[in-house]
Formats: sequence, structure tokens, C-alpha cells
Amino acid sequence: MQVMEKEAIMHISFRRFVLIPVLLTVASCSGQETTPQQYRIQSGHNLTIMTTTDTHYLSKSLTDFGPAFNQFLAAGDGKQLGYSEEIISALGHDIEIRKPDALIISGDLTNNGEKRSHKDLAKRLKIIEQNTGTRVYVIPGNHDILNPWAREFKDERQYMADNITPKEFRSLYRAFGYDEALLNDKDTLSYLAAPSEDLWLLMLDTSQYANNSALGHPQLDGRVPPSTLQWIDECGKLASSSGAHIIAVMHHSLLDHSDFIQEGFTVNDNAQVVDALKRNGIATALSGHIHIQDISENSGDGTSIYDIADSALSVYPHQYGMLKYSSADHTLDYSTSKLNMELWAASSGSKDSNLLNFGTYSEQNFRKRSSTRSYARLSEDEAYDKYSDAELQVMADLVGRLNEIYFAGTAKTDLPGVIALDGFRLWQNAPSSGLKSYVLGMARRVPKDNHQLHIKLP
Repeated sequence: MQVMEKEAIMHISFRRFVLIPVLLTVASCSGQETTPQQYRIQSGHNLTIMTTTDTHYLSKSLTDFGPAFNQFLAAGDGKQLGYSEEIISALGHDIEIRKPDALIISGDLTNNGEKRSHKDLAKRLKIIEQNTGTRVYVIPGNHDILNPWAREFKDERQYMADNITPKEFRSLYRAFGYDEALLNDKDTLSYLAAPSEDLWLLMLDTSQYANNSALGHPQLDGRVPPSTLQWIDECGKLASSSGAHIIAVMHHSLLDHSDFIQEGFTVNDNAQVVDALKRNGIATALSGHIHIQDISENSGDGTSIYDIADSALSVYPHQYGMLKYSSADHTLDYSTSKLNMELWAASSGSKDSNLLNFGTYSEQNFRKRSSTRSYARLSEDEAYDKYSDAELQVMADLVGRLNEIYFAGTAKTDLPGVIALDGFRLWQNAPSSGLKSYVLGMARRVPKDNHQLHIKLP
């Protein structure tokens, strides 16, 4: 992805009638004063934020795209790791077109925390900032730090790759939030940033990585330590005294987004985290980790807080969120858009048919992977011996279609058509099994809109 130098300068200059340099002195948690130089959008102006998550970037230097890599992909959950570089380039191209004021990436920046992936991604993000003027803000996910699964792929073998420490993460991504933080948490990689005077970002590090080496894998579940809950109160007081609203950003889900997978995905002791955010006037959280597009609401005690789970950028349908803040109305409007890989591929002169038809290619790839696995499970289950291969295939294909709807968050529009298919009728009369429970549970999903949300801020 390249833009003409003149165009980049014009774009950044246009923003500076809104952006002003502010030298703000704040107290860190240790009591030491810091004076971060930052550009902040003045009070009274609107703000547009692009939100994405789970980019799972894999450096091309770590793979030869050979047998070991392809075997790794086949065993995965649909991440398009072979096109990591292209996905980030297409994201940068979309940013050039949409011109958001900020980009948020809420964790799992890399595939499995490889140092080379982190370094290469940081370079790509720097190019995005320089070419577009869009500010980038990141937090780590459970895959990003001290990950024993860091690997490179060559021929038919996987080789261990270097991972990174929390200190190295902060250093590598210092330009993407940490250097301009108003407050830093002393116990996690959480920080408070102010892209504008009216709207601040509470970037919460919910991942646990200290025990990864002993576990032999990245710890799945997340938590917010008691000390960080107290730190959130500090952030709330500072924002309140400055007349600013806060949006929370975290990798793990704040609220449940699934009837099937919650443990390890919803942050531990989430009721305490919800209480901490609510008492500080925070009505919106952005999250990732679960890889599905879903919006949940907690309206206990008469006040509402929303958790918007963005689907993974690395997985079909490769979409991101757009969050627009209205200064006049004190409202947030959220919507989603699909990554326009096709436009970037065409403009960059790519001859790769997969990229030029990326939506179709990725959808078919995702559905086929799910269908193939479901067919294998059914074929091995003696309770399904009475079904013909053709019937099993129809049933497996329906599971693939349901998974596609699940990840894309399109139950409201697509579910009625799917449950009218012959494959669903076969499932209704099928023997009891875990897969049947999953299918019928998916069919009962509430047909809510997971792609649009209007929020009145307190």
C-alpha cells in the first residue's frame, strides 16, 4: 500500500485545523508527573474511530508457505494467515479512504506472539499513521506476550520462534498509545489515552501471560486485577474533572456473547468489572477474543452498558467497526464494514485471484473447513450410520452455514432462510449428540442486530 507523498501531506494538514498540540501534565500511578506531547482533537468536534481486533498477523519471514504451514492452517479456525500482509495493507487502504481519526486494535495483534511478527506489524502500523494521519491505539491479547506457541514454518517442520515480554510489548508499540497515555496502570499494560478532549479511551489489558511458560500454552481466560479496578476509578475521576466521556477497550468479553462458549472468553469476575465501569460513567466497551460479531447489553441497576465484540479481522467475514462520536448530541453510533480487499488488490496490481475475489474465496474456505470437520464427526458416530453419505453431507453443510452466520453476526437476516433448508429438518429428527445440540441451539439465537448500535452517553 502506497499513497502519494503530496496526498498524505494534504490529508494530515487538513486534520491540523482540528488537532492541536497539547502539553498535558498528569500524575502516573507511581505519583511521578509526566508530560506527554500529544495531538488531541479539540472539544466540540466529532470523532470517528475504526475498531478492529484479532489481526493475528504472521510475518512472511516466518513461513515458506510449505507443508508445515498448510497443515497448521488446516487445523486452525479459519484465519487467513497466508494473507496477513495483504490484510493489513488492505486495512491501511480502507483507512486512507475512510479517514478515521483513530484506529483501535483490541488484542491478538499477532498469530502467536512471534517477535518478528510484532516488529513487522509495528512497522506497518507506523506507515499507516504516517500516510493517513490516523492515530493507532493497541492493547495485547492472550496470544501476544510470552507465548510458548511462537513458531516459524519451513518445509515439513515447525520451529520455535522468539516471543516477547510485557516490557518489549510496551517498547515495540510505544508509539501506538503508550507514549501519549494520560495514566498508566502499574500492574498491567493498561493505559488511558485521549484522542480528543471529549472522548477518552480506557485501554484495558485483560490478558494473563505470567504462567504461559509453565502451562506450555497461552492462557485463555482473562481478568482485571483488584488494583486495576481501583486504577479505573482514578481514570474516571480524571475524565470527570475534564468533562470527558470514556470508552473501554479490552481483549476479553465484558459480557457473555455466546450460549456455547463463555468460560475463558468472558473476563473473569465480570460483574466486578461491569460495576467499576458503570460507576465511572462508562457505557460502552469494545472487545475481541471470541471472533464473533455480537453486541450484548447489561441493564442491571437501571443503567446500561454495551459490550461490542468485533469479529476477527483475520477470519471471515473480515470486517471492522466504525464508531462515530457526536460532540453536539453526546452520542455514539456503531456500524460495521467489510474489509475491501478486492479494491486494494486491484489498485495494487495484484494478479492473485483469491485476493481479487477475496470475499467469495474466504467465505467458501471458511464454510468448507467447518463442513469438512462436521462431516468427519458424523461419519465416525455410529448413531448416524442410518444416514446416507449425501444426507450427512447436507447436514454437515448446514453446520458450516450456521458457523458462518455465527461469526458474521447475521442471524437476524440469514437465520430464517437456513432453518428452512432440508439439512435443518434432518437435524431436527437426528439422534441426540453434541453437534445436534449445537445446531438446534444456534437456530434459537435471538435475531438481534449486531451491526448497528446507537448509544446516548451519560
